Amino acid sequence: MGSWLGFVAYAVAWHWGGRPERFAAAVLLLHNLAAVITFEWMINGIHSPRMIVDGVRILIFIWLCFRSNRWWLFVVAAAEVLMAGMDVATLLDPSFYMASASAHVGLGYLADLIVLFSVCERVMAGEAPARHAAWARANLATTRRRNRKKAVAVRKRIPRLPA
Repeated sequence: MGSWLGFVAYAVAWHWGGRPERFAAAVLLLHNLAAVITFEWMINGIHSPRMIVDGVRILIFIWLCFRSNRWWLFVVAAAEVLMAGMDVATLLDPSFYMASASAHVGLGYLADLIVLFSVCERVMAGEAPARHAAWARANLATTRRRNRKKAVAVRKRIPRLPA
């Protein structure tokens, strides 16, 4: 939740993580920045902009759950839904404000730790980070494109025999 643990987890996820870890780290980092900006904004005594930002984060993680085959995305999405549940409880009864703040801090730390442990799981399983796989695909595509251009150039230089 915008603490040193979160930033370390995001940096580790970006450096050694796969695509889901990188995407989750980017979403969580952007959410933390947006939460800092919208923290003081209140409409009718309610932190509505922060709740909207939280809702967008939940939708992104639920979408990511169905796009990836990683178990930890469901846990992060569940933590996000629990945070939203505390927001709803605070809307219904403002005396839950401190409990909601506590839930946001605790579940935020849980989400950061899960992202960090997902990278550890990937490293222990011997899976390549996204950076290596992405560069390998880009290099392969570039090599194929160059080879096609060379083949076309060679075909153009070969004289055709009359029929």
